[in-house]
Amino acid sequence: MKRVLFLLLVLLVSTGTLYAQTTIRLQTWHLMEKPWLYAWEEFKVAVEQKYPDIKIQFEPVTYGEKEMVFTSQSEAKMAADIASFSYRPIRIFIEKGYPLDLTPYIEREPGFKEKFVEEALAISTKNGRIYALPDDYPMIILVYNKEMFRKAGLDPNKPPETWDQLVKYAKKLTRDTDGDGKLDQWGYGLIGKKEEGMFMRLHPWFWGAGGDYLTPDGKHSALNTKESLIGFEFYTDLVTKHKVVPPGAIEMGCQDVRTQLAHEKVAMIVGTAWTPPIIDKINPKFNAAKKLAFASIPAYKAGQKPITSCWIGMRVISAFTKHPEEAWKVFRYIYSDENQVRWFKWMKLPSSLKHMRNSDMVLRDKFSSVAAEAAETHVVKYEPLIPEWPEIGDAMITAVQETITGRKSAKEALLAAHERVEGIMGR
Repeated sequence: MKRVLFLLLVLLVSTGTLYAQTTIRLQTWHLMEKPWLYAWEEFKVAVEQKYPDIKIQFEPVTYGEKEMVFTSQSEAKMAADIASFSYRPIRIFIEKGYPLDLTPYIEREPGFKEKFVEEALAISTKNGRIYALPDDYPMIILVYNKEMFRKAGLDPNKPPETWDQLVKYAKKLTRDTDGDGKLDQWGYGLIGKKEEGMFMRLHPWFWGAGGDYLTPDGKHSALNTKESLIGFEFYTDLVTKHKVVPPGAIEMGCQDVRTQLAHEKVAMIVGTAWTPPIIDKINPKFNAAKKLAFASIPAYKAGQKPITSCWIGMRVISAFTKHPEEAWKVFRYIYSDENQVRWFKWMKLPSSLKHMRNSDMVLRDKFSSVAAEAAETHVVKYEPLIPEWPEIGDAMITAVQETITGRKSAKEALLAAHERVEGIMGR
């Protein structure tokens, strides 16, 4: 009997049926979002088939808490093996020693580093060492409903190209569609909620007329300039002056505004390549491929280049992982062509890998091709990647909320934000 058991054990080991598995904890807010969840579920199956000795353990986290959770776990040296963020906190995390230095792993594969968009990779590089890799890299663009344009007498093939045109279009699109004397459709969906996602939607307008958060030397607030006020006023005037935004903007976050678009309460929003699949998940009857179109961010004035911001997804391996080799296998697979195609299938996201970003699959897609083109035709700017940014951002959100609720004029609110930022930078 013992001999039979021994021979069975030998058979199991030789055929790979019996092996020790290493669990790799993977943390991302996308696990709480559809259709991202479907992409990650496919990813998990593919990784575990490719590496039978590895088991993926998903750890969902909310978008608003992802940095806080990773920080507290890192301080306790118990962070997930792999975690995802936007590009905003990466340099702060590097300073704190939270991410693993990926340089030795990247150097094993000559030419791998050169596949990435240089600007995106530079964000996660310090003293020549790479601590995170960028993934999705979509530009912020204008998303609009072609059918609502037609019903309002607007040509769906001629989206607004300037700020003045956007206001005129938004006014025409703000309507009483059922004849009961009350507005039930608005031209523009604006984010006024206190959340990180506001900035990508505010930046194109704030920067559009030449405004900026800090002076060129990065030492002082630039919120007291005429140009900054022009951009800030344009954003808030959509609510207070032009009244082309649904009531309750101060409570509207990214998903709320996408929901308004999905149910045809608003005709235009600022979004990116992932907007259409999310819209179809919110309202499966919508048919984003038929109804939606993308366009460049309108320029401040005719003849000027549009200015936009972008989202850069970043991923790290924890410096405290107990399984760096296994974590790197999983991490590296994220950047395989096979998986990048999977990401695009589900989310239509342009990649930070240059050959994927400019692939036929992207350029043939009616939505993603516009977002990819924006990277070449727009002026692309980034927030100040400094430790003080969260406080600066909070000052800006406060100014937006004070203005759209009427507590202060745009000029008063922005000046108060300027004084607050001066104090922050003067510490």
